[in-house]
Amino acid sequence: MPRMEGSGLLWLTLASCLLTLVSAEQPDPSTVQDKCEESCRSEEECRLHDGVWGCFCRQDLNSSDVHSLQPQLDCGAKEIKVSLGKCQLQGLGFGEEVIAYLRDRNCSSILQWEERNWLSVTSPAQAGACGNILERNQTHAIYSNTFYLVNNFIIRDTILNINFQCAYPLDMKVSLQTALQPIVSSLNISVDGEGEFIVRMALFQDQNYTSPYEGTTAVLSVESILYVGAILDTGDTSRFNLLLKNCYATPTKDKDDPVKYFIIRNSCPNLQDSTIHVEENGVSPESRFSVQMFMFAGNYDLVFLHCEVHLCDFLNEQCQPSCSRRLNDVVAIDPARVLDLGPITRKGAQLPGVMSGAPSTKGFLLAWPMLLLPVLLAWLF
Repeated sequence: MPRMEGSGLLWLTLASCLLTLVSAEQPDPSTVQDKCEESCRSEEECRLHDGVWGCFCRQDLNSSDVHSLQPQLDCGAKEIKVSLGKCQLQGLGFGEEVIAYLRDRNCSSILQWEERNWLSVTSPAQAGACGNILERNQTHAIYSNTFYLVNNFIIRDTILNINFQCAYPLDMKVSLQTALQPIVSSLNISVDGEGEFIVRMALFQDQNYTSPYEGTTAVLSVESILYVGAILDTGDTSRFNLLLKNCYATPTKDKDDPVKYFIIRNSCPNLQDSTIHVEENGVSPESRFSVQMFMFAGNYDLVFLHCEVHLCDFLNEQCQPSCSRRLNDVVAIDPARVLDLGPITRKGAQLPGVMSGAPSTKGFLLAWPMLLLPVLLAWLF
């Protein structure tokens, strides 16, 4: 899975401080920096211990300045990790036995001692997980939380609070992860010998594909452009690209409805509809296109969207469509590879007709005078 890089912001506040001199490794006068394979940090020294050269906490390290702490923040795609230097904590009076938790102390955050004298706490990169607070602006999704560290011997006293933030640039994937109730469809695909894959497709309101429609129904005016994005969310993106083979709209949620309007046919856009614009298809783990949805809806007040997807092995297949030639009108759709979205309704549509997927009564009522006119003329003459 591609890694989403985030930026981190940390600040420190000291609630109360207990300074205790903690014994470190037994002193060894043999301190030669170049004996260690890795460079030691400023709070460490290179020493020989049990016949092995390594970086150990300096024995003379003693600090009462909480601002001397230099936490590291790792904003990953699925988890957020805050790490503190063990040596710096010892300098502030913390021993080996510490208790650490996030804003929600009952969550399943993971506290662990790591190599190179790091103490880390991880939590899922999700709103509400371990007390994470999510805020969004036009460019970023921002998770914030507080890391609490207390000495095991003084459980009632908070020794250290570390407030942190992870800011993720908004893209299609992040916007779907941080939306409360996006209109999205998911499909699990199994590829022999390659494992399980998850493809997601959603409806967006903007050309940047960062503002998904939310709720149960997408409501558009007749002139509105609908942006449709699909993404290979889980799986080996180092080998597979996502290809939309066929995308079409129907007046009902039945993907096999005989009434179909093709937006993409055999991987290529419908050239007879000038509102269709395919931004990318078959060239990456994402596919995106836009269309003026209700230009083809006829008398129907709502439509459903269906897209057949293909995981294209770009090492062995030609994934980017060649659409300059005349398209083959024969379409064979594999229903097991189709994602469905909807309903999408036009603004101002009446709910009874919308919920059933029935045609608008306007066209039906307008047809009645034309049908009755010959009957009336025959009766009069």
